[in-house]
Amino acid sequence: MELLVDSRQMRECDKNTIEHFGVPSLVLMERAALGVSEEIEKRLDRPIVGKQALLVCGLGNNGGDGLAIARLLWQKGMIVTVVMPPQLEKASKETKTQINILEKYQIPIINQIPEANYDLVVDALFGIGLSRELSGVFSEYVQKMNDSSGLKVSVDIPSGIHGDTGAVMGIGFQADVTVTFAFAKTGLLLFPGAEYAGIVIVKEIGIDWHSFLTEQPMFYRLTKEDLHKIPARKVRSNKGNYGKVLVAAGQKNMAGAAFFSAKAAYLTGAGLVKVMTAEENRIILQQNIPEAVLETYHAKDMEEKLVKCMDGAFVIAVGPGVGTGEATHLIKGVLSQAKVPVVLDADGLNIVSEHLDWLKNTKAEVIITPHLGEMARLVKQEISVIQENLIKTAQKFAKEYEVICVLKDARTIVALPDGRIWINTSGNNGMATAGSGDVLTGILAGLIAQGMEPALAAPTGVYLHGLAGDRQAEEKGKYGLMAQDILEGIPYVLKEINKEGKRHEIIQ
Repeated sequence: MELLVDSRQMRECDKNTIEHFGVPSLVLMERAALGVSEEIEKRLDRPIVGKQALLVCGLGNNGGDGLAIARLLWQKGMIVTVVMPPQLEKASKETKTQINILEKYQIPIINQIPEANYDLVVDALFGIGLSRELSGVFSEYVQKMNDSSGLKVSVDIPSGIHGDTGAVMGIGFQADVTVTFAFAKTGLLLFPGAEYAGIVIVKEIGIDWHSFLTEQPMFYRLTKEDLHKIPARKVRSNKGNYGKVLVAAGQKNMAGAAFFSAKAAYLTGAGLVKVMTAEENRIILQQNIPEAVLETYHAKDMEEKLVKCMDGAFVIAVGPGVGTGEATHLIKGVLSQAKVPVVLDADGLNIVSEHLDWLKNTKAEVIITPHLGEMARLVKQEISVIQENLIKTAQKFAKEYEVICVLKDARTIVALPDGRIWINTSGNNGMATAGSGDVLTGILAGLIAQGMEPALAAPTGVYLHGLAGDRQAEEKGKYGLMAQDILEGIPYVLKEINKEGKRHEIIQ
């Protein structure tokens, strides 16, 4: 698991490292500059001697990093052009020190970007502290850097990109590589910031988790090592060891929703999946997923069948393809009676958007999995507003209704009621296809059935879902990727987790 930070937490960690632990700010600056210059050398064609480098530096400590980078590249034999805005007297203390160092090396600083063919452009204009749109000379600098040739590298975060949300503030530097320090910033992972950042590299400079002191880290990203938290398969076991899932999905002519959720739960490792669905879906599901236990219903006996089906379930996945008419009774029944975790998706969310009190009154632990349109209905806001505030929207809803909110977008956000946030970076745009969300619902249910706590199953399931899509996109491409392909990718991802117990072998 990788820690992430927003701008405020990064400033606190920086301050704590300097003031509490006593690490001098200039030491951190020099280590940052060394890390960036090392990455630049890796990416420029050799030899770098004589190559042209443009470094545009601001007046804050981000600019100081840039000045130190300029010196290190100059000492390696590059021809450096260093540009800063003219108000040098407004520079930070550390940046003034770097200006003095360059003066002693007789490296000139100018305030206009010359026309030239650069091999390298380094953006050290603004860091994570930027909170207003770029204008005037700063906007001109960024535009000229974008128009320049050469490898484009940002220091910590591309100038013009909001450090928390990834929003473009007027204009943003379009980097090929962003070298950030200590922790990845949330604005580097969220769109559109992620597109401006290019390849993001996190460099150690002497700030780590100790610098949080007593503050709880709030932002996380899963890595492949976290898949090992999926419960191990026991050598001596049966289907009862891996849980029973109830999938309540699929009105007439919507058998696919039930199929994808049920199949995903099985492929993720659930021991038994019962599908409660409309009678008209019986033949299709029996043919396509004979492993599932079917309980079909008519409108008149839906509530009676639900009570029967919930008995013995470890987890309930409800909502995909159920419609928004008679299924209202189904959703209300699950939320009012369930004593096990519930994964609420699709039509279930649309129904709940008109009955939000059901979420507040339920005794079950609930995971909701809205896409942007469903979230807009839940919070009564425009999609564009939600896209600009993904983290805050999910975080606020999770806290207010005490649910786990999985807000699906190009970067899916998982928010827990206590405020913790996971940003998912697996997955690809080929997964923007019908049925993909139903697969995710089944994956989440399958993990919970096997004993994972919902708070861990939610980010893990989202990550697994994305990895399955990535695996299949590599093989089939993104244009033709379908939900069925994502299903097929699940076993390949899980196969990499060697969690089986030691085999019992009889040696002859």
